[in-house]
Amino acid sequence: MTHALSAHLLLIFACTAWGGSYAVGRFGLNDGSALWLALWRWGPGALVFVVFLYLTRDTCGRHIRTNLTRLTFISVFGVVIYPTTLFLAVAETTALNAALYLSVTPVLIVLMSRLIWSEAMGGIGALSVCIGLLGALVLVFRGSFDAMLTFQFATTDVWAIVSAFAWAGYCVSLPMKPKELSELSFLAALIVIGSAILLMLAVVWGGTIPMPDTAITATSMAYFAIFPSILAFLAWNQGTTRVGPSVAAPYNNLVPFVGGAMGVLLLEEALESYHILGGGLVALSLVLNARRS
Repeated sequence: MTHALSAHLLLIFACTAWGGSYAVGRFGLNDGSALWLALWRWGPGALVFVVFLYLTRDTCGRHIRTNLTRLTFISVFGVVIYPTTLFLAVAETTALNAALYLSVTPVLIVLMSRLIWSEAMGGIGALSVCIGLLGALVLVFRGSFDAMLTFQFATTDVWAIVSAFAWAGYCVSLPMKPKELSELSFLAALIVIGSAILLMLAVVWGGTIPMPDTAITATSMAYFAIFPSILAFLAWNQGTTRVGPSVAAPYNNLVPFVGGAMGVLLLEEALESYHILGGGLVALSLVLNARRS
């Protein structure tokens, strides 16, 4: 398997895991404050990674201490701000508005990568991003042109906007990864640092602590702690590091497509024409995007 091909497969896996969380999230993970929900997402992994970092302290401890400021900067975007504001967005605005702002993140990532890292986009890259954005909009608005025209910005949308910028900032900051750290050590450091910050903020601000009161909720929380968090972030980090943030960016449009597909397959939702049209546009954008690398 070539270096580039494996990177694209890693990005697909990450977005599939995130898309699956849309279906899993229907099982009652909306109870509790945003900070505690974010901490529940990262906490189990953080406990495991604390042990991992202790056992590997002789090989990676010095590099983590040397790059602590850089690691904290990246962790604040991806582990602290992004999930917390996403939970706040889902709680305070409509699912449509939250999904819309997140669908714009590939454009933000490409523009920020160009500005910060001078990463070239090219004609094929621009076409890929535009087609992917169109496909995402078709999925978000369920193929309704009227819904797109009547969309209104609400003051509660601010958390969704912050979440979109936080995710874009995280993706663009991944090239700052210290070369001395392996992908696993890098992710471990980010999760432990971010979880420590989330714990302090959650204690200060208080709020309701979510508890797995049913088997379905416990299973859902376990899924969030393993797949969209540890495994997906590990795959995304590695894939983005290999091909660059702007090449990885269009894969974000897979998330609403996979979320809709999982709803059809697992929740017996109806397959609509907009699923096929939006999914086809997203797939076309990824085919074009693969030619860039």
